[in-house]
Amino acid sequence: MNDDRLQEPAIAGSRQGAMPDVSIRSTWVEEESNVNDKANQIAVDPVEPTAPIRPSGLFELVLEIGDLETAEHFYHDVIGLPIADRWGDDRPAVWLALGREGFLGLWPPETGGDVAIHGGRGGSHVHFAIRLPLGTLDATRGRLEGLGHVIQERDFGRGNRAIYLDDPDGNVVELTERTTLWDGSEVEKE
Repeated sequence: MNDDRLQEPAIAGSRQGAMPDVSIRSTWVEEESNVNDKANQIAVDPVEPTAPIRPSGLFELVLEIGDLETAEHFYHDVIGLPIADRWGDDRPAVWLALGREGFLGLWPPETGGDVAIHGGRGGSHVHFAIRLPLGTLDATRGRLEGLGHVIQERDFGRGNRAIYLDDPDGNVVELTERTTLWDGSEVEKE
């Protein structure tokens, strides 16, 4: 099978307030244009329904914020996260990219609750961490202090360091550079 025939499941353009509908229909996923052509089929490993599945990473985290414009300024302009999506006036929200595969959602209270999937809302968070490329923490700290933010720093040893600051809604944001993960293994080089 040619590698160019292997494709991620198609995700339609962003629908305001809706998650993409990505589902596996069976052990074989067939391209609908040519159902009878076995060369256009992608093998999908079946999963034992009772076995725990190890997550591959954080996909999204939603913070409930008081002022969308202030929060967007902080995370986009101050922290440097690129904007991935913006929802409209009926469900205002901003989604920012955390690397290539993770997202931070900023939701005012009216975006959650009854109008959200599964009644989701941001709520209070003690803290969360964003990993920065190795060797960039000192410059990031200097920039943030230059903007007037109070910074605390912690050195965990072995090149693992972090700085902490509050966002406009009181959430503790950790910015960290890591040489090792929690299990002691080395991080992937960026």
